[in-house]
Amino acid sequence: MKHRLFVTVLILVLVCGCAFAQAVKEEQAEQVKFSSLDLETTSLQKIIETFEAEIETYNSKRQAIYDKMAEAYSQGNADDYFDAKGLLRNLEAPRITAEQTDILVNRILNEKDDTAKAEFAAWLYENSSYYRPKLTISKSSSSEHSLFNYSYSVSATPGSLVQLPEMYDGMTNKGLFIGWGLSTDEVAYQAGEEIVMPYESQTLYAVYKTGVLFSDPITGTEVFEDGSEINAPELEAPDESYVFLGWYDLFGVKADGSQTLEEGESCAYTAKWKSVKILDVYAKHYKDLTVPAGVPFKLNFSLLNQGNANAGRLTIKLVPENAEAVTVAKDELSTNSLMAGFEKSGSFTVALSGNAGDTLKADIVVTDADGNTWTEPVVFTIAE
Repeated sequence: MKHRLFVTVLILVLVCGCAFAQAVKEEQAEQVKFSSLDLETTSLQKIIETFEAEIETYNSKRQAIYDKMAEAYSQGNADDYFDAKGLLRNLEAPRITAEQTDILVNRILNEKDDTAKAEFAAWLYENSSYYRPKLTISKSSSSEHSLFNYSYSVSATPGSLVQLPEMYDGMTNKGLFIGWGLSTDEVAYQAGEEIVMPYESQTLYAVYKTGVLFSDPITGTEVFEDGSEINAPELEAPDESYVFLGWYDLFGVKADGSQTLEEGESCAYTAKWKSVKILDVYAKHYKDLTVPAGVPFKLNFSLLNQGNANAGRLTIKLVPENAEAVTVAKDELSTNSLMAGFEKSGSFTVALSGNAGDTLKADIVVTDADGNTWTEPVVFTIAE
């Protein structure tokens, strides 16, 4: 009796295993293949839907086989386990071939609808290992003391934004680098500009030009001049605190008002400005510069160099309108250097005299080695 029961169970297991294998094979036979489509005429949406349906069916079959393997393993059924594993080995994942990719890239390049073009290109980039357009950046130059070669490629989703390098290599045998182009003759994109990743591989080349580049980071002025006689552009200071020092080359040599170049020669000049801003003026431990009479206090301040040149040695004085009412323990301070963009702090020890409610005026005056001055008014009030 036990022997008959065992045989019966074994037959059922074999039948079920064969039925499962047959079902998987039938599903594979019924699946509409992506490769059966006419990729040159079928709509892009239909192409996407067909391929993704095939992927979905593949994932479903694979999961069913994994489930069957797990069930057979838990039951200790080696035959079913290895049957399912064999099916898994024979289950082919949908893929887009190199030939199919070429056909679809042609469709992309000839698509008139920009939105459909971008969407389909992004889909193909995601699903075909053969669609990897590259943007190559190429730059080479040399000078008297150096040779510079630069090239790199980036691959990104077509239609996405890619930032071009912002590079500067000074004066070269080719002139000044002024941007990136589809050839070395004409600028198509500025250095540092964000551009749309192309739909097919493309190379951008460094474009050079002979002449003089005048650039000013303070006012945002950038002028490129070519010709035999070059005149520097006139600049307007952002405010009265800025002192224009002149145009300087890479070696710190100041340019004349006009520049004469020999044929093929190039150079670059940067505008230099000096500007000191007096800020954060306050009486320590007191509010709104309201201070009791007869009590010495610290008048704190900060100096900010908002120009792009070292301010050099500075002297700082507190100059009261009424020296008898505003006394300063040490009315002159100094600093040997204040680099561009940096800030330094200091303080005066001050005492006031007068009646409650009186207002007393003074100026913080900063002077550089060239006699340029910057002034910040200060108004004290004697506390009640």
